[in-house]
Amino acid sequence: MEKEKKIPFKVTSSNESGTKKAVIQLSDNLSLDQMSVIKLLMVQNLDKFQAFEINLADVETIDMGIVQLLYSFKWTAERKSKKVQFDISLTDEHKLLLEHAGFTDLVSNNQ
Repeated sequence: MEKEKKIPFKVTSSNESGTKKAVIQLSDNLSLDQMSVIKLLMVQNLDKFQAFEINLADVETIDMGIVQLLYSFKWTAERKSKKVQFDISLTDEHKLLLEHAGFTDLVSNNQ
């Protein structure tokens, strides 16, 4: 029997109160090797939705480049009057890394 393959990057959509919302699920390896795939996923969906929920869970690795990409996406979306919310579940080690890199608000507020 073949083991079920986990999809590390996924977008699901919904329509809440007339607002088209995308939930972007990111997991596993969030390293520079995956940067182009994640960026493409976000760029392809930026103009399709008015609200975004970005979920990070079951993260094995995360690079500062990915964190910068998330901030850039948030900044770009907000300039287009779109809403972005983060739901981040990281290990204590990853949280500490992000806090020491100056991204405390991303880890603590999940905004």
